[in-house]
Amino acid sequence: MGRGFDPHPRSARLNGPVAQWSEQGTHNPLVVGSIPTWPTGNFRLAMLKKMEGEIHVPSNNQLSEFDDIFAANQTFAASFEHSHLTGIATRGLAIVTCMDSRINPLAVTGMQAGDAKILRNAGARVTDDVLRTLVLATYLLGVKRVLVMPHTDCRMANNNEAEIHAMIDEQHGVDTRSIEFRTVDDQQSALISDVTRIRTFPLLPKDLVVVGAVYDVATGLLNTVDCDA
Repeated sequence: MGRGFDPHPRSARLNGPVAQWSEQGTHNPLVVGSIPTWPTGNFRLAMLKKMEGEIHVPSNNQLSEFDDIFAANQTFAASFEHSHLTGIATRGLAIVTCMDSRINPLAVTGMQAGDAKILRNAGARVTDDVLRTLVLATYLLGVKRVLVMPHTDCRMANNNEAEIHAMIDEQHGVDTRSIEFRTVDDQQSALISDVTRIRTFPLLPKDLVVVGAVYDVATGLLNTVDCDA
């Protein structure tokens, strides 16, 4: 777009007061029925920066809250030994699991850094984004096999959609009903369905090996589920 390009054609008539901008990026008073002419090029960039500086959004994002994280990273980096790794999953594995903090996917499966791709979300569900990621992982990053690994004592299996929405609303005053949490009534049936979804997804390699197992957070054991029935 060259200088003078107006993304809002002058033929587009607007009703009511609108904020009118000049080519130089200055803000004029509201003019009833006027047509906005947005600044372009460097003028537009300068105006956007000016607008950003005038917008004050309350925030609790204080860097000091992460002092422990960055201190730990210094210790980690002091003995860092993985600079030789690439983005390839050296043992050809992708693990789809839950965000639950009790799960260490690499340790659970005997893997090391660089061995596997880890995909995590609430409930270890096979969503559209998981499929998108698996397409990339299989064709570009060396994945040949996929383990779908939900776990016991999962909130997504212990409560239904209505209960989760109500809980958040009651405890935090936020209505979350516009999104789906993908809770499950029967964890084993959901796992079979998710494994089948990966196996039958047309964009994934036909020889991709996919299995399902439930991780027991009380014992550390993986309990396989027959997904071939």
